[in-house]
Amino acid sequence: MSAVEQSPREGLIWSGGTSARLRPWPRDPGCAHLILSGSYDAVDLPDTDTLNDWKHTARTWGYQSVRTSALPAKVAESLGETGFVPVQHLTLLSVAHDQPPRFDLPRDATPRPLRRWALGPGSPAISALLDIDASAFEAPWQLDEAALTDALRATSASRIFVSRRNRGIDGFVLVGITARTGFLQRLAVHPGSRRSGTATRLVARALEWVQKQGCSTTVVNTETTNHPALGLYRSLGFRSLDPGLVVMECRLT
Repeated sequence: MSAVEQSPREGLIWSGGTSARLRPWPRDPGCAHLILSGSYDAVDLPDTDTLNDWKHTARTWGYQSVRTSALPAKVAESLGETGFVPVQHLTLLSVAHDQPPRFDLPRDATPRPLRRWALGPGSPAISALLDIDASAFEAPWQLDEAALTDALRATSASRIFVSRRNRGIDGFVLVGITARTGFLQRLAVHPGSRRSGTATRLVARALEWVQKQGCSTTVVNTETTNHPALGLYRSLGFRSLDPGLVVMECRLT
């Protein structure tokens, strides 16, 4: 199919077994975010000519580089043949819900869900979440409003649970489900609330919700060098899956 520019520098560029979409990378307008449909273990790439057409489209739309979402290792290897290089390596982890999770969450500190009506464009809640995210992640891995909205829509159902401190949000987790699999899509805690149990309570609350939806498994990924996050997930029953995931990037100039 031909590229469809739905808004300036953003649109669907290919539709087949896997669809491909471009939009500006969060907080980095010179970089295109290549978003491929499919689950973490099922992404089908087209032929090399089509991949090169994607790069040409990105260049035509004024981008200087293209960066992918997290991809399975085999897909990343295929992109490597067309000039993409790895820029982030991620460990993929999974936990089975063969037994209901049992977490002793204190009532006064249990993370609460944000209601959908509070998540409208430009809302105070969205601004608070993005502020937390910016404090928790370094560039270029921070979210913007479009990326947060994409994450909310990426699964059949999703929730955002928030932790509060001094009447303000100090952490959140975004969790989604598709079929019988849960996806921990984003966990962010303000630096001032780290090592206080906030992250553990957020993940525990998310796992409770996933299990109640009838899911059999939940997956999450994090940087291979993020040892605190890896320790947290493993303490809650997650186990590493091999191979992991890779974010790829290609310079266009």
